[in-house]
Amino acid sequence: MIETMIIDFHTHIFPDGFADRAMTVLSENAQVGYSAPATLNGLISAMDECGVDRSVVLNVVTKESQHENVLRFAKETDSERIISFGSVLPSSVYALEYVWKISDEELRGIKFHPALQRIYPDDEKYFPIYDLARALNLIVVFHVGFDPSFPGELNASPESMVKIARNFPGLRIVAAHLGGLKMAEDVLEAVAGQADIYMDTAYCADPWLDKGLLKEIIRKHGAERVLFGSDYPWHLPSQEITLIRSLDISEEEKEMILGGNAKRLLRI
Repeated sequence: MIETMIIDFHTHIFPDGFADRAMTVLSENAQVGYSAPATLNGLISAMDECGVDRSVVLNVVTKESQHENVLRFAKETDSERIISFGSVLPSSVYALEYVWKISDEELRGIKFHPALQRIYPDDEKYFPIYDLARALNLIVVFHVGFDPSFPGELNASPESMVKIARNFPGLRIVAAHLGGLKMAEDVLEAVAGQADIYMDTAYCADPWLDKGLLKEIIRKHGAERVLFGSDYPWHLPSQEITLIRSLDISEEEKEMILGGNAKRLLRI
């Protein structure tokens, strides 16, 4: 029997000298604790302890001045075990240029965090970015649903992912946090079943998500379009792995979610 490669599709790290300060600020703003150091070594240690073979690191640009540094960090950390995505600030006049640079550096995708980037991703002024990403065959990952740092706002709704997918068929979209953080009912209604959208399980082990509803979403959407993600360092990979393994779905579906789907999407 061949062991399934376990791929964590949703992790975050920072440069060593910046990680503690960054996580302290983020944790205080969100009023949410985190589980481990947000460093490359911390991530690899957690992967080893939790049995994760590879992890996708989702970097985020929140200011124009961060573009080059984030691109450089993504390239430096990209390796056999760590698959680093770049990021683009959609409101930047240089957004399309950095989509090209991400592709030129042979990174496999782009992370958008609408709340932190202060955008609404389904605004049509950002459509040229998605069109280029599709042409370059880049994966696009969106933080979808609520963000604890901006509790009164909703920048990226489940419906916004459907709008983007319908306008750009073939664009490889990953809607993080099971299609919408703390919006599972909306996801079941609006997103589940949409063929061009993948979902990840980042932060789903938190009590906000009912396990029965999670199974219902998987059933309607198809296990082949669900990806294991932990949201490291907010959660350890073991938390979401335990959740997935505990679900009342087939072993084949669990293996697909834990790594088979990501392996296919990443073309590993």
